[in-house]
Amino acid sequence: MTFMTENIALLSPAAYAEAVTAAVVASAAYYGDGTTALGDDEYDGLLRAIAAYEEAHPDEVLAQSPTGKVAGGAVQGDVPHSVPMLSLDNVFDADELAEWADGLERRLGHPVAGWCVEPKLDGLAVAARYRGGRLVQVLTRGDGLAGEDITHAADAVLGLPPNLTKPIDVELRGEVLLTTAQFEEANRIRLAHEATPFAHPRSGAAGTLRAKDRPYRIELTFFAYSAIGLNDLGHVALLENLAALGANTAASTDAAPMRCETVEQVQKRIDVIAGLRADLPFGIDGVVVKADTAEDQRQAGNGSRAPRWAVARKLAAEHKVTRLRAVQWNVGRTGIIAPRAVLEPVVIDGVTVTYATLHNPSDISRRGLMIGDQVFVYRAGDVIPRVEAPLVDQRTGAESPIVFPDVCPRCGDAIDTSEQRWRCVRGRNCQAVASVIYAAGRDQFDIEGLGGTRAIQLVEAGLVKDVADLFTLTREQLLGLERMGETSAA
Repeated sequence: MTFMTENIALLSPAAYAEAVTAAVVASAAYYGDGTTALGDDEYDGLLRAIAAYEEAHPDEVLAQSPTGKVAGGAVQGDVPHSVPMLSLDNVFDADELAEWADGLERRLGHPVAGWCVEPKLDGLAVAARYRGGRLVQVLTRGDGLAGEDITHAADAVLGLPPNLTKPIDVELRGEVLLTTAQFEEANRIRLAHEATPFAHPRSGAAGTLRAKDRPYRIELTFFAYSAIGLNDLGHVALLENLAALGANTAASTDAAPMRCETVEQVQKRIDVIAGLRADLPFGIDGVVVKADTAEDQRQAGNGSRAPRWAVARKLAAEHKVTRLRAVQWNVGRTGIIAPRAVLEPVVIDGVTVTYATLHNPSDISRRGLMIGDQVFVYRAGDVIPRVEAPLVDQRTGAESPIVFPDVCPRCGDAIDTSEQRWRCVRGRNCQAVASVIYAAGRDQFDIEGLGGTRAIQLVEAGLVKDVADLFTLTREQLLGLERMGETSAA
């Protein structure tokens, strides 16, 4: 079943129950090991549909509904948090953000005295406890009241110092994630150890934090965004103190947290961060807006699952789940045989994606892709979409192996498979016509009168088998071609 925001009003009681079950399963997977068959947009739409049904039918709310729980509430933990680790409510456009800000100011009875705007990092929330400035314990969010002890993984987390610059008791809260470079290195390491590559950075971070006794080490990165024990500080000042203590914060990035005085300035800063998204060295799935002063935060208070003084302005997801329908094998100008994934159409960041990159046959084999697999597809900015990994646990048994070509798909000649990028043994001659047309182009040799029709004539007549043959053509050879007169030959 597909649950989209525009279908909120269509939920029947049975569909509502099904939606709650789907959300609980997806949440347990997402906050457990980072894997889920739902992309962020689908999951957000599912929660909004559930919330809308419950608002209309308050007497029919199921006990297991995720709407009143902290994000990750389906995940259990055995170490109590010193203060509950809440999640954030979401808004999805500028109008919803303005409405939320108006509601907060009505609650306070006065204008908010400044806002802090910062990127919403796409990782796992953790609490890091320090005693006398020394790191003693790291916990996951869990169900918000208790988390899982992952202290064993702390030495692989950059930006989470073993010792602070001051010998104080404090609990840092923040996000642990794999940067883009760390994600690529992690999958290189896993493939070298014959392990399944991570589907995407978030699942990689979740799996790595919980893993024990691996024969290899994967580095992650911590970004602090809050603390327990540093009281009466505005949020911008708090982040500055965290950085001074030696913790990594988003202030080290182009999307650095910024104080804004008005909601209009907040909206502009959100647009700036959204515009930086493709160039950031890590994934973000939104922008967090917070009342900056400690007094405004205290007056606003917290709900059961989220603070009333902060909200996440969600951005369109860059990762989506869709199905791999087929693989096409295309031959480039130089004879390189490149696989291309044919996907069930999926909208990513406002663009409908039907095709995606598959780097080479070796990459397909290493990732264990099969036709019919549900796969994560990634698109950042204007980068060509790429298939990252299959969701192996979603297989039904109906999937089939990807068939590699045993002869060149273009000319039927042999394939050179000695390197990772397969190539037709004819090389450029395999696509002689394409090569000639390309070489004759304005930005290359700029040969007047040599278009597609003439290129086909030259190749089919056997006069040109390689671009170099263009330079040995004689006038007599050209005049022998059909419809080739003195002027054209000249």
